[in-house]
Amino acid sequence: MDMLRVWPIICQFGIGAVLCGAGIWGGLKGGYLNLKVQQDRNLLTAITVGYVLLLITSCVFTFFAPYWATGGAQ
Repeated sequence: MDMLRVWPIICQFGIGAVLCGAGIWGGLKGGYLNLKVQQDRNLLTAITVGYVLLLITSCVFTFFAPYWATGGAQ
C-alpha cells in the first residue's frame, strides 16, 4: 500500500481526533458539557458515531474501492 494514501487519513482523523478530544475535555472541565445530562451524552454519542462512520467510509474508499472490479467507465 502506498503511504501517499495513508498519510491523509492519519492526518485528518488522527489530528482531528486529538483536537476534538481536547475540545470535549475542555467542555467537560469547564462545565459546558455534563455527562449526567441525557442531551449531552447524546451529543457525545453522535460525535463519536459520526467520527467512526466517516473514518470507516474514508478507509473503504481509500483501501478497498480502488481494487473493486470495474464494470463501467474506466
